[in-house]
Amino acid sequence: MMKYLATILLVAAFAGTAYADGAATYAAKCKMCHGAAGEGTKMAPAPIKGKAEADALKAINEGKGKMKAVKIGDAAEVAKFVAGLK
Repeated sequence: MMKYLATILLVAAFAGTAYADGAATYAAKCKMCHGAAGEGTKMAPAPIKGKAEADALKAINEGKGKMKAVKIGDAAEVAKFVAGLK
């Protein structure tokens, strides 16, 4: 039972860390164009908050419209963060 509980806690801690890393990367690399909450700015007026995770990941990796592909190691975590923005 303790081994099972330890595994669950480890997975939960890792998931929380990945989300936090995605938020930090978003703040450093994406916020200036997409806004702090994904609401859009003059540079990128279309809101991205709540965008489907797969669509956000594709835009990060391949680019979309005027946005070029962005090479970041934690693109999946950033996409998950964007999908969770409300």
